[in-house]
Amino acid sequence: MFKKIILAIGIIILFQSCGGFEYSPNQSFSGDTRKDINNKNIKRLQESLGDDRICFVLTGDSQRAYKDAVDLVDVVNKLPQVDFVFLAGDISDFGLSQEMEWVDQIFSKLHVPYFGVIGNHDMVSTGQKSYKRLFGEMDFSFVYQGVKFICHNTNSREVSFSGTIPDLPWLKKQFLPENGVDAYVAVAHIPPGSGDFDPALSDEYVSIVNKSPNTLAALYAHMHTSAVFYPGYQSKIPYIVTDAIQNRKFVLVEIVNGKLKFENVLY
Repeated sequence: MFKKIILAIGIIILFQSCGGFEYSPNQSFSGDTRKDINNKNIKRLQESLGDDRICFVLTGDSQRAYKDAVDLVDVVNKLPQVDFVFLAGDISDFGLSQEMEWVDQIFSKLHVPYFGVIGNHDMVSTGQKSYKRLFGEMDFSFVYQGVKFICHNTNSREVSFSGTIPDLPWLKKQFLPENGVDAYVAVAHIPPGSGDFDPALSDEYVSIVNKSPNTLAALYAHMHTSAVFYPGYQSKIPYIVTDAIQNRKFVLVEIVNGKLKFENVLY
């Protein structure tokens, strides 16, 4: 019996030393965890051969919908001329690193780069730490073919509506005129008007997004249904919401000659 106990302890130590023993479902990362996916995919996208047409997929809420996510990746890989994919938040359900890694394993099979935007479920438990390590900063932007995509955190409830999320000063700077930028697209998880968006910041937020005459659209998820609305006085800027992955629908967006059009795709 004593020898069996010693053997069992030795096996545990061996697994720990080899990095093969995950002691907690809340573990933020392991030695094999990918890092800084968004920045790496920005570089990959900007090094790709582009043309005068931008085409991308907007999806979100992958939480526990792993089989549906696999099917989505298969469908997107068969679409012609898709440049990249936005996974607009709620990558995880419980903010666990393992959930995010499972989703990344699925989305990394896309033939094109993808970008993970933080959702409210990704901020619970150890989610913020896991998201930052796997994807990078919670607010980030990049320019592709003259369009600036401004990805940002709108998960206000998770900070008790403290007035800090969304980060409006950061957002204002992102929409300032910039060399090489002809148009702007905002991307986040929770849309303004939702009960999870800070109501004290909603009007100013919409004003910032709508102020530039070159803003083409604002893109979201969270609602588990598809929707389009136009907040702000006489606004012509569409705020587009994609359905949840479990409902097997995403938004296909195309930008040509400074004009944006979109359609919902069932699969």
